Amino acid sequence: MSTIDFNDECVHVVFLGLPNVPGIAAEIFGELSAHSVSVSMVTQNTMRGGRSDLSFLIPKERLDDIIPVCREVSERVGAQGVSFASEIAAITVALKSPSESAHTLAEIFSVLASVKVNIEIITSTTESAICIVSLTQAREGLEALKRAFGELSD
Repeated sequence: MSTIDFNDECVHVVFLGLPNVPGIAAEIFGELSAHSVSVSMVTQNTMRGGRSDLSFLIPKERLDDIIPVCREVSERVGAQGVSFASEIAAITVALKSPSESAHTLAEIFSVLASVKVNIEIITSTTESAICIVSLTQAREGLEALKRAFGELSD
């Protein structure tokens, strides 16, 4: 049995088309820190043309006061823009063991696919996998994972 957690009180923030140079992430997270914003699930993807996208989750309750902060820092660092997705949920599944991680990940992805839940973002560590899904599909995905991994429904 795996532990499964659910969070529908988060917002996915993406800084789009950042210059891929040292110090940009430090400036973004320094500004968020100055505003006492907690972040999780930080990812960065480098794209062609010397640009990258940087994304993370913040608590939904902070969205209104963080939008102007993110827009200002986006302009300051030369990003092509910043987006906010609030109609999402994070489903976290504890992995059984590092040696079985590929098997467990395949099982998680198969279960979600079987109920037609599209995964928008995936991240994992040796301890857990986090799938970001549309809020409209999140509860169905959660219930399917609980059935597959032997957890009782809420």
